[in-house]
Amino acid sequence: MKKILLWSLCTALGLLQFPVHAASDSASVTVSINLTSKCVFGTVAPMVFTYTSFQATAATATGGTFNVKCTNTMPYKLGFTNTATPAATDAVTDDAVNLAYSLSLSAGTGTGSGVDQAYTVAGTMAAAQAGTCLTATCTNTAATNKTRTLYVVY
Repeated sequence: MKKILLWSLCTALGLLQFPVHAASDSASVTVSINLTSKCVFGTVAPMVFTYTSFQATAATATGGTFNVKCTNTMPYKLGFTNTATPAATDAVTDDAVNLAYSLSLSAGTGTGSGVDQAYTVAGTMAAAQAGTCLTATCTNTAATNKTRTLYVVY
């Protein structure tokens, strides 16, 4: 009787426990990821030249800043042509005001970091150009070649 009483007391207090085993198994799962690398341009700030016919010094454009964001560690090239080796400069004669200028990039290559990387398009207009204008001042609003294209090749 003492044994039954002792066993009942121990069971009630949780001192006697019988192991309970659940059945188990495990398996591995393989995760495959297919990443398509990409580069994107941020907005390119408009470029502005201020020029007076026959001025003695070259004019430098303002603006032209932009960002590029590419996949981490991916090499890329910047330029004015969509080729394996993009052109680093662009020479143009504006077809509205007949003034020649050249554009160049602050760098032509980079490596993606996953965040915006800053670049600049620089513009130079040679001195001593006449230009074409029927009034005291003109703009190139009607120019058909005033929009230039930048490419990121990766």
